[in-house]
Amino acid sequence: MSYTVAKGNQRVDPDQVAEAGKIPEGVVDLRSDTVTRPTPEMRRTMAEAEVGDDVYGEDPTVNRLERRAAEIFGKEAALFVPTGCMGNLIAIKVWTHHGDEVICEERSHVNLYELASMSAIAGCMPRVARGEDGILTWKQIEAVIRPKIYYDSQTALVCLENTSNMAGGTVYPTAQVEDICDHAHALGLKVHLDGARVFNAATALGDDVAHMTRKVDSVMFCLSKGLGAPVGSMIAGAKAFIEGGGDRCGGPDRTGKVAGATAHRS
Repeated sequence: MSYTVAKGNQRVDPDQVAEAGKIPEGVVDLRSDTVTRPTPEMRRTMAEAEVGDDVYGEDPTVNRLERRAAEIFGKEAALFVPTGCMGNLIAIKVWTHHGDEVICEERSHVNLYELASMSAIAGCMPRVARGEDGILTWKQIEAVIRPKIYYDSQTALVCLENTSNMAGGTVYPTAQVEDICDHAHALGLKVHLDGARVFNAATALGDDVAHMTRKVDSVMFCLSKGLGAPVGSMIAGAKAFIEGGGDRCGGPDRTGKVAGATAHRS
């Protein structure tokens, strides 16, 4: 029996997983930045992490991580979550109501690769637009906004992805993100950024993430991609957003105390 793994067309027999994962000596594995592994320093940090109960807000390691993430992005607060998919789902759930629509690029991760959770859990429908090389413009977004008619589902949220993974890692110019935010906010719409690899975008643009994301209402970024931590993602935004999102998908994560420690070494 075989099945598809990851997003490509590669097929892996479960009995051959161990052998398939062996990389020949001298070959760099470029299938994905998700194959990065924790360094010895990260492993030591996990073993020695100062821990506490996250439900009571008493985990000093996670608390420091969340404060640092908020500081880096210039946001009021941040929240550590186990996965990027959960981070995006929390944002969608906070910013929408059942029956709303979420505008996203048709090849975006939230549309194709998150188990239809925006529909299954958040009760929303994706409203897709196709951008050139995965990058949407306000004109393309505006064209799919629902009219204010009582029998139509209503547009509530615009979700951007920077970098755009399935378009080959293309990058949104910061001015374009801000133009989308300005127009969306004028219509009462929220903007969430799936920034799983936003630090890659920052490097490509020679910019910093606080400036790049200053007008979005929320942002998610991954610790387990190029940053090399073994698990985890962060969402950041206004304090009210973070407080509203903490219990939307299972509440505080008591397992995060050790995993979060490695992010300080990323």
